Amino acid sequence: MRFGLAVPAYGAHADTGRIRELLLAADALGFDGAWFPDHVAVPDYATEVNLSPPFLEPLAACAWGLGITTRLRFGTDVLVAPYRHPLVVAATVNTMARLAPARLVLGVGVGYLRGEFDVLGAGPYERRGTLTDDFLRALRAPPEGYTVVSAPEPVPVWVGGNGGSAERRAALLGDGWHPLWMPDTAYAPARGRILKLRADAGRTGPFTFSYSCGATRLLERSPASWPAPAARPPSGSEFAYAPEPWLGNDGRPRLVGRPDQVASDLRLLKAAGIDHVTLRFGSADIGQLERFAAEVAPEFDE
Repeated sequence: MRFGLAVPAYGAHADTGRIRELLLAADALGFDGAWFPDHVAVPDYATEVNLSPPFLEPLAACAWGLGITTRLRFGTDVLVAPYRHPLVVAATVNTMARLAPARLVLGVGVGYLRGEFDVLGAGPYERRGTLTDDFLRALRAPPEGYTVVSAPEPVPVWVGGNGGSAERRAALLGDGWHPLWMPDTAYAPARGRILKLRADAGRTGPFTFSYSCGATRLLERSPASWPAPAARPPSGSEFAYAPEPWLGNDGRPRLVGRPDQVASDLRLLKAAGIDHVTLRFGSADIGQLERFAAEVAPEFDE
């Protein structure tokens, strides 16, 4: 199982020096990749709920990161497809893949923030799933009579999203599935459904089962009790896209705890058939990366 990290490229963390140090440390410590989130124009109401703008533009950040590292892969966690023209994205990622071969993954999703869709003129919000399907088809198939720069090898496309539509989109239009945190007991059957969809469609190419974590934190010791998770947004809210936290029987948030506890959680993901995990430390604390590389990652060396 390979490990990447979600880069906190927003708010006060969106600092050149901090991110540079984080990427160089991840590169040196053997992490598989670094993943950037995608928000272009955050409406004020979203800052009162769960977002801390400004956000660095992820494709530009990936290109910069490729230039300052030697081995680390880069990815988008995830690029909101309806925000951008697919041929522009194709030209951008294929240019990066030409200049830094085999070091880019394009994570793609439908998005959720209605106000951002509105200000970008990104198409009917209610049709964002269909728009994403169209984006994925156009990404690798320029219209007849036109040429878009190509890459030595196609950039892998990992599809985000947790529902049945996302599973189908990943199986039929992607090279991987990259959902948000969910229990291992939910991931394993979803993996089986995706494999069946691919087999039924005759799709046999490489496919990666990935996992985008919730909060990740290594602690010296576990507290006596864990606080209850925050209340869920009401049904119908655009912020209800996020799944419920993945908790242990004692209320511990999975992937938060002592190194042995975090390793135990990751073994559950590995048993569910997950190939790649994007850890979400939520800060530029290099000490967390060093501890993970020293105390957790070696248990998954193959």
